[in-house]
Amino acid sequence: MSRERVELTAPARAVRLLAHGAEAVRALELEQAFATGHAAGRDEAGAVLDVAVARLATLEEESRGALARAAVELGLAIAKKLLRREIAQGHYDIERIVRETLHEAAIGRSPCVVHLHPADHATLAAIRFRSGTKIALDEGVPRADVHVETALGLLVRDVDGALEAIERRLAEELA
Repeated sequence: MSRERVELTAPARAVRLLAHGAEAVRALELEQAFATGHAAGRDEAGAVLDVAVARLATLEEESRGALARAAVELGLAIAKKLLRREIAQGHYDIERIVRETLHEAAIGRSPCVVHLHPADHATLAAIRFRSGTKIALDEGVPRADVHVETALGLLVRDVDGALEAIERRLAEELA
């Protein structure tokens, strides 16, 4: 069959698709179907990627929070261990701690009793405090802690309480 161009002078009365024409139509249909499927797949893939990106962002935020909490827990565990070791070795200024606690008690010259661990009591045996202040040996008080008994009540300054307060504050800041 020739591939010449034929000009019709009259309108065509019937059109027949030859075998190779049907293949061309089928190829065109397949190409259009592929383009449509490709566009739909691209849209669906984009939606899936959007969900994945959102999940990754959430996981990243959760991971950062978990990492911060783990860092705080580790830091506090190390601080507690070091503090316990320093206290056990007597590396603290019990006189300063007692004077600061008395100042915080804001009782002026009112009488009070300062309860201390036996080792801390022995350290302060020769130290003079304001009149009305009595230093008492108390085996129930841990080393480096100070309990000040006043007419208004008991003021407790303890290492564990300070560490717990720090831990609560950090937990609140991370929440």
